[in-house]
Amino acid sequence: MNLVKLKGIVIKEVQYKDNDKIITILTDNLGKISCIAKGAKKSNSPILANSQYLVYSEFILYKRSSYYYVNSATVLNTFYKLRVDFDKLQIVFELTRILNTVTNENEDTSNILKLFLNTIYILQNYEKDVNFVVATFKIKLFALMGFAPRFDKCSICQNKLFENDVIHINYDYVTNTFVCNNCAQKFDKKRYIQLSKATAVAINYVVKADIKKVFSFKLANLTDYELFGQVYADTMSNGI
Repeated sequence: MNLVKLKGIVIKEVQYKDNDKIITILTDNLGKISCIAKGAKKSNSPILANSQYLVYSEFILYKRSSYYYVNSATVLNTFYKLRVDFDKLQIVFELTRILNTVTNENEDTSNILKLFLNTIYILQNYEKDVNFVVATFKIKLFALMGFAPRFDKCSICQNKLFENDVIHINYDYVTNTFVCNNCAQKFDKKRYIQLSKATAVAINYVVKADIKKVFSFKLANLTDYELFGQVYADTMSNGI
């Protein structure tokens, strides 16, 4: 029996048979995988904690047919305070829904795992605006997946976007690019959302920043930033 050792966090659990579960794990090097956790519902099971939603563990797995099975596991973090906070848990449900949608097996998801762990750590331990945290997670997630928009030039006229006199720029969600005000006025305005320069600078920072530092800034007005995060995530999710 070939054993596989990896780290991962449970992003979904489904009851299976009388005492078992099927758990979905976001791993560091195998992407998102489904595992059968035999006996996980028993009160004396050694993998009782490891098979619960949002518990981060080091797993030893084996594969039989098309399923992985949990051989053993060691808890690294239970994120207990987060799991018992109903309001924040609803936010995390949305994040794991996205992860379940956009990740697959046999992918290098190490950076995505780091981002998610950092995000839920921030939600659990810091009093940051949850909408700010969610928008930042979405922006960085799709940037890590290779969908970062270009910020340097207008996608139509090729002029630089961040000139000193620029107050607003426009995000074209059809092409995932940014467009200057002059060019945006010539086309259908329904395909653009207008963002302040400060918001665009913040988005640019998140795209380029180290994962550990993506939440280390403040933005006076979050309205545009939250809107961009939602539109950007919806657009990218539909395109995958």
